[in-house]
Amino acid sequence: MDEDRLRLAVVIQTPKDPQSAVYIGYQTLAQTLADRQHSVRIVAPSDFPRVARFSGRWTPLVYPIAIALWLYRRRREFGLVLFHSYSGWLATLLTRGRPPALVMFHGVEPLYHRELRAEMERSGGRLSWRYRMLQEVLMPVFLRIACRRAAGVACLNRTEAEYLKSKRWATNGNEYVLAHGVPPEFFVATRRHRPIQTLLFVGQWLPMKGVRYLKEAATALLAADARLRLVCAGTLVGERQVQSEFALELRQQVRVLPRVDQATLAELYRDADVFIFPSLYEGFSRAIVEAMASRLPIVCTQVGVAGDVLRHEENALIVPKHDAGALVAAVTRLRSNPELSQRLADAAAVVARDYTLAIVSQQTMTVISDAARRPQ
Repeated sequence: MDEDRLRLAVVIQTPKDPQSAVYIGYQTLAQTLADRQHSVRIVAPSDFPRVARFSGRWTPLVYPIAIALWLYRRRREFGLVLFHSYSGWLATLLTRGRPPALVMFHGVEPLYHRELRAEMERSGGRLSWRYRMLQEVLMPVFLRIACRRAAGVACLNRTEAEYLKSKRWATNGNEYVLAHGVPPEFFVATRRHRPIQTLLFVGQWLPMKGVRYLKEAATALLAADARLRLVCAGTLVGERQVQSEFALELRQQVRVLPRVDQATLAELYRDADVFIFPSLYEGFSRAIVEAMASRLPIVCTQVGVAGDVLRHEENALIVPKHDAGALVAAVTRLRSNPELSQRLADAAAVVARDYTLAIVSQQTMTVISDAARRPQ
């Protein structure tokens, strides 16, 4: 691959949103490939007007059909196709492995669905029968076909890799664990000690991000100290909606930034004092590594990359899922123990060095090369 130019298609199932972690990651990959004289074409549902007319609930059914027809007509144009999760299941059947495919997971749907269903039951909610039919009946079939006909299967953490092997969707030799790289502007060489007054949460304001427990914990913490602030970035919902979930007297202590660019996000990490992340499921969570690179003490659940590289009381405080009280206790402990806070932040920053764009890009290039050369 180093000697030959390679043309790739990347099929994503999310919007081409310049502030989306998935899209940012593939744009970065495209630039890396371009620097090496390769090329990438990124394809999304918005590129197909007929697909765009359907609501999001139908996308998993109609989008693979559009992709299969699109790729079949262009099957000789590409040396490799990277399919986001299930998006290429029909295309791999129609094109019979030409061009070869690499399935890229940004969270394995059955694992996400399992956590979502448990959270809905815990909160008294219910998932629609249509959604359950898709996730519990159809999605496993789509994923099995996509993975078994692919030259390689890449996911974001070791737990997911073991799950894929347990389902026999991936086999020894064609499964890979790939990380997300963190841009240089997030890495901080030193951080001046100061009292903990700003808590930072980065993520969408969704049940699966653990926002119910974040709200409960923040309510207790903010009520106990009027100097404390909570910053919620990348919520994708407005300030009023988020603040409305807090008592009126606490809302001035909650700052909400629905959308932030990378430069602003890096500043938010530098201005924060603790990163708090009670998510219930993550494929990777670049936000955790961004916090590590920014030398923030971290309070989080053991999800995504945290399960692979963070250890309780070594480089983070790991708390159970669904436990607002544990979040309160962890933040309180950091506020009362500056030495612990500094030690955890420094240790996490050391681990973050393995997630620079240069290192992750090289690992990704190696996987792409293996998949493109693997015999079908």
